[in-house]
Amino acid sequence: MRAVYYSASVTTQTGGDTTADGEPCEPGRGYTEQSGHWSPDRDYWTVHPSRADVDPDAYPDDSPLPPARWLADQITERLGNLDHIDGHTFTSARTAIEPGRLTGPAADKPGAVAGTHTFLGDAFAAQRLRTAPVGIRTLTAAAHAYGFTAAELAETATLLGHGDPATGRS
Repeated sequence: MRAVYYSASVTTQTGGDTTADGEPCEPGRGYTEQSGHWSPDRDYWTVHPSRADVDPDAYPDDSPLPPARWLADQITERLGNLDHIDGHTFTSARTAIEPGRLTGPAADKPGAVAGTHTFLGDAFAAQRLRTAPVGIRTLTAAAHAYGFTAAELAETATLLGHGDPATGRS
């Protein structure tokens, strides 16, 4: 079966003075983090310890799209722009802020925070995020393709604008 599973990390601002690892940090900037398997259609802001607890995106046998095109479309729909591809893993460094979704431009471009679209707007938005209120949650995610051939993964990388057409590596 060709399928795409997802993993994610959900970070919650606690307002404390320790990081998720229990290390000291600037007072008021503490946070917790949960990482695991993620089901983007169910429990968007929850991760699970077992892959069996999530629903993958499964390539339908009767799909009119070839596997590489379907995979590229699924990953783009779920994660937006990608930063890196390594074999069957597709990653993006963008972060969604609850109740948002992973969409839009990469984090280092103007407009990376919803509603800004300018460097000045991003500066104001970054300040709001820097002083994030207790309880705000962020999510980052990656896609992991299983059951696809090396040629299909290489073609997917090319379709997504990563890597050279011969190897598909970025």
